[in-house]
Amino acid sequence: MDLFGEALRDRHAGHLGRVLTIRRDDDHTDQHDPGVYFTDTPFAHEIDLLAQARGPVLDVGCGAGRTLLWLERNGLDATGIDLSRGAVEVARSRGCQDVRHGDVMADGAQPLDGARFQTVILFGNNMGIGGTLEGAAALLRRISRVVRPGGQLFVTGLDIALTDTPSHLAYHRANQARGRPRGEITMRFEYQGKLGTWVPWFHPEPHELERLAHKTGWDVERLEHASGPFFAATLRAPEERTNAQKPPAR
Repeated sequence: MDLFGEALRDRHAGHLGRVLTIRRDDDHTDQHDPGVYFTDTPFAHEIDLLAQARGPVLDVGCGAGRTLLWLERNGLDATGIDLSRGAVEVARSRGCQDVRHGDVMADGAQPLDGARFQTVILFGNNMGIGGTLEGAAALLRRISRVVRPGGQLFVTGLDIALTDTPSHLAYHRANQARGRPRGEITMRFEYQGKLGTWVPWFHPEPHELERLAHKTGWDVERLEHASGPFFAATLRAPEERTNAQKPPAR
């Protein structure tokens, strides 16, 4: 069930006032106006990173194409990929030139096979695609297969430590009691009375992202607090991979 894609289709069709809910497994909810995925300008914590973008660019989890369209308007060759068929449909209908449907975490043939990018983007907390701490490491390794030597990876994320909300703090403590990182959650989408499937998601803290980067062969060029509760990072692929860093032969 592609509730995220359904919400984007409805918003693109002009249906206003419909809310997409993200429910965590402790019953905490965040409500989103799908219009946030259609903004014409980057968010404040993304602007400095995008100023350094060099094409070709890959946007992982491109959604409705807000970043893709900005990149294209600024003369950059940009490709998007998203697991949501609805998101891909909307991005294409909005004029994005190269949008592919696929799961970057899936084994086997990929819609990105053979492609190489100078810049890869993981905005909108999309490091969470890995689902867990171990999955985040796998995600970084997979991205390293499609980035050019010396290429860059831009990451923005929510610094979950910057909260005094009791429900968040209680969730963090429960995770730590079970030996889990504070930012591992289980969540689902809810939209127009429909309930999505529970899925794992991971919000790495800045120090965790730094460790993950070093573990998976990336250099941390920049990692700092951005606007509001967000952090921004630039990871750099080595100019030449060692044998240990080279992707396995297919």
